[in-house]
Amino acid sequence: AEDEEEVPKKKEKKEKKKKKDKKKKKDAEDEMTYMTADTEDAGGDEPIVDELKKKPKKKKEKPAPKSATDPDDDDDEEDAEMKKLMAAWNADNDEEDDEEEEEEDEDDESSAASEREVQLDDNVIDHIVLAAPDLEEAMGEFEKKTGVAVVIAGTVKGLGIKCARISFTDSSYLEIIAPDPKGPGPIGELIKAKGIKELVPFHYAIRTTRAEELKDEVGQFGYTPDHITMFGAKPDGSPRKWEMLYLYGHKIGGTCPFFINWANSDHPCATLPVVGKLKKLSIRAPEDDPIHKLLAHVGVDGISVEIGDKPKLAVTFSSPE
Repeated sequence: AEDEEEVPKKKEKKEKKKKKDKKKKKDAEDEMTYMTADTEDAGGDEPIVDELKKKPKKKKEKPAPKSATDPDDDDDEEDAEMKKLMAAWNADNDEEDDEEEEEEDEDDESSAASEREVQLDDNVIDHIVLAAPDLEEAMGEFEKKTGVAVVIAGTVKGLGIKCARISFTDSSYLEIIAPDPKGPGPIGELIKAKGIKELVPFHYAIRTTRAEELKDEVGQFGYTPDHITMFGAKPDGSPRKWEMLYLYGHKIGGTCPFFINWANSDHPCATLPVVGKLKKLSIRAPEDDPIHKLLAHVGVDGISVEIGDKPKLAVTFSSPE
């Protein structure tokens, strides 16, 4: 008789626990936002980034956006260093990807199933670069706030940085870079010199199949172009090519984009995990800066442009948490 009385009690207790767990899961889906503010120049006394802040709960079904804003960046040398960063990053990491793929079983069905089809449209955002003081800490913080883990892309030889990537729902992705403590280099030292304390936007790339043609067109806006063509080999041994166009002669640092054409190379988004939708990429530059005419000439989609004395780069995206 006692056993028969215990059954409904246990069932009732189990239902209460289930409701409690469901409530905990709901509470965990708080809205989070990466908040940064305009600060002093890299050489100033103030830190370059404000601390991460949490938004209050709101009753929304959609995931919360994250937003970040970079500091002033008006040194031409920084843009030159960024050119070295991106050229070496694409070359070194694509080579590492090839080596890893060769070591894996080409007939691995689970690996093939992880790939997704990516449509590479022209004149859109290809990827956004974020900088942080420590890669492992940045990766942990990113996963904690978004619910999705980024993928380590490797160490960039000679530049003193380590990198990680994660994709958005479309054909664009996010890239996190930080100094490599085991291998100092110019980009790693630049991040340290700027006093970066948290994740901040550092640069961004626009995808175009007209990189070579643009080389001859940007001069009318006062830029000095640097067109780089890269070559490599696919896992099956067939040749591949991609190219980049960097612009000099300006003083807005990473607020000015560089251009990339993947040509016949595989795009990183095809195999990266997805964090969410890229909601917005916005920039701010002085009214007389040639960036306004450049973007109008190229006809870029997906970038919000503001006019202001202090250059700014900001990105907003959604995530599961």
